[in-house]
Amino acid sequence: MSTFYLDYELGNDATTNTPLGWWSVAFTGGTTAAPSVGDTVTGGSSGSTAKMTAVVLSGGSWAGSDAAGTMYFYGKSAAFSAEEVAWTGGHMDIAGDFTYCAWKTITSGATAARIAPGDIIRIAKSPIPTSIGNATWTNLSKTVTLASAQTLTVDNCETKWNENGSGDCTCSAVAVATDAKQGSYCMKFLMDAAVQTGIMQAFYKISDSGIDFSAYQKLSFWIKNEEAIADGESWYICLCSDVAGATVVDTFKVPAIPSTAQWLPLTLTKEGGGNLGAAIKSVAVWTGTTAPTASKYIYLDNIIACTTSGLNLQSLISKTTTEQGGTEGWYGIQSIDGVTILLDNNTATKANSGRGYYTSGTSPETVPTYKRETTKTALAATASTSVQATQEEGNYGLNTEYQGGYNTATNEQTGETFFDGLNGFGNGIYNSLNYQTINRINTIRYNNGLYIISFQNYINNLFSFNCNSGIYVSSNSSTYENIICCNNIYNIILGAIESTNNLFNTVISRNSTNHSVFFYSLFSYNIINNLTVNNNITGINFGADINSPKNNLIKNLISDANVTAITLSNRGTNNDVIKASFTEASPVYINLGVINNRLSINSYNGGGVYCALNYGLIVSQSTTRHTASGVAWQMSPTNVVRNAGYPLELSIAKIAVAASSEVTVKAWCKLSHASDIGAKLICKGGQISGVATDVTDTKTADTDWEELSISFTPTEAGVVEIVAQAYWLANAASQSVYFDDLTVTQA
Repeated sequence: MSTFYLDYELGNDATTNTPLGWWSVAFTGGTTAAPSVGDTVTGGSSGSTAKMTAVVLSGGSWAGSDAAGTMYFYGKSAAFSAEEVAWTGGHMDIAGDFTYCAWKTITSGATAARIAPGDIIRIAKSPIPTSIGNATWTNLSKTVTLASAQTLTVDNCETKWNENGSGDCTCSAVAVATDAKQGSYCMKFLMDAAVQTGIMQAFYKISDSGIDFSAYQKLSFWIKNEEAIADGESWYICLCSDVAGATVVDTFKVPAIPSTAQWLPLTLTKEGGGNLGAAIKSVAVWTGTTAPTASKYIYLDNIIACTTSGLNLQSLISKTTTEQGGTEGWYGIQSIDGVTILLDNNTATKANSGRGYYTSGTSPETVPTYKRETTKTALAATASTSVQATQEEGNYGLNTEYQGGYNTATNEQTGETFFDGLNGFGNGIYNSLNYQTINRINTIRYNNGLYIISFQNYINNLFSFNCNSGIYVSSNSSTYENIICCNNIYNIILGAIESTNNLFNTVISRNSTNHSVFFYSLFSYNIINNLTVNNNITGINFGADINSPKNNLIKNLISDANVTAITLSNRGTNNDVIKASFTEASPVYINLGVINNRLSINSYNGGGVYCALNYGLIVSQSTTRHTASGVAWQMSPTNVVRNAGYPLELSIAKIAVAASSEVTVKAWCKLSHASDIGAKLICKGGQISGVATDVTDTKTADTDWEELSISFTPTEAGVVEIVAQAYWLANAASQSVYFDDLTVTQA
């Protein structure tokens, strides 16, 4: 088993040396003994230091003072030169500085030819959180208000830009009902059939007297392109010193974008670097030296100036300063306008949509707030593109490990790796191989953050947010622990025909705009321990098509502020929840009325049972009782189809009986309405010899408590089931039946 190294931003998949450390150097003349792992080596001339991770000997020997090969390191302090490098007990000669030799990607770096089962790939961490001062966070709101602005708005694209009469562009303000990332409008630039290069196409006057942007170095904005942008010479965004976009001061070249019809946030440094202009009067769109595609559009929105290291539209924000772990979560930004930040869901979420932020604590709350930057991966061209894909299958007991969050200076796992797709396309991490471990790797702004189709995997300490689905599971017998999915469209989808026997431990799922945890298609025997769902459209959805998600179990559920806590969409049978806390008034919704839809919740809101069926609800409750102690069953048909021919049924007793003696079963019953609802106590016929037909007692049509009584004489010993029935009779299906105080005697 070996340890390898990967850095998406600075690495190189074509490295000729297998990266057994972050840096490597070829050496000759190695003498006495090789350094041990973690030993410090020091350059004799440069004084630079580094710590050793591995030595690969290619010739000679240490004892013979002619050892040669390659040595690998972490924590290089500064550049080395052609010099002798020494450590306690030995030295070697090098011809020049160390080479940064980490691989760049999982797909093309950590290939099957380079690694083996049981190997560990250490991945460089993303930047640490930095302060942006205080901000006010409000529960169930998209708005975060900064104490002081970190950026300066150039234009929010609320007012139609002016076309250059000599250009090819038609401008229009597109309303948020159609599309926009900030405010009420975004700006559309539609090219004609014969596009000219090197010409100003449209402009917007931002000031007659000029705005000082000299404290800023970058421009950040949202862009959406109808046709792929071939290179960085097709479109320029320019800041100008005149009011008509003709005199360019600062130029920002839009890079190549392979995706189409997808919003993505760009943060660009101006050509030539340096600070922006001090007297900017207009912003303009120019075509470059490569003609954009004719008769196609681009959209722009929320154009802001930002500093080199400051807040921008690609940043994440949070109330936590924690570099690793925590439960607060990080949030992608939908827009920035002065002190006002709006939180995003996926990149397609419009300015007037999305779920925002959730807290169970103080709200509103003004607290120190932090931003952090992500590790940007290659832009995916399609939703199904696999941006990074695991390459080497593990073995039982020898998982191939992908460990994010490593500090290249200390070689310790002190942070997190945030892989960012930017445009909402692609699978951030695609795993179709068995026996894989993925830890401290987070995904943002992909179609699927983590897409996993295999078995016996271990996924731990993963954040996924601002995706279409945070985690898409098509795996068997895998374990997922310490998972936080926030602000996706779907946070977690269990979506394969046979996604079975997966175990989830400690899952937080918040702020999704569809189903937060979605049991989709045919799968069973999945367990989720310690699940928290907050501020989602649907907290948990069982089923969506002709297949039947069944025998799934959720333990220790906390549900708050969801539009619907749990939905049974279609044929979701025999799914159970043990110990649940709900704040929603009607926590379970059953759609379509499919026969045998059922969900049972044991220990509901501190005690009792809650059983949801298609067009019906059965709960144990203590408000309406026959006696002053204990609980009574409440049975509530919720649709007129639950009539006497299709009643709501509850098994209230299974009784062991002897042969040839009369059995008497009594239960107290009450109707909430005298004529709208009916009830029966039944021993169904055919269960046991001597009871060939149903034995029934029907509740009198009044709202008084009445003791129903049935008697029967079995001719064999055995077990019989006693059933309570409730059924709709008239008007709206809004009434209930109560059963309490059961007694059984046998003569």
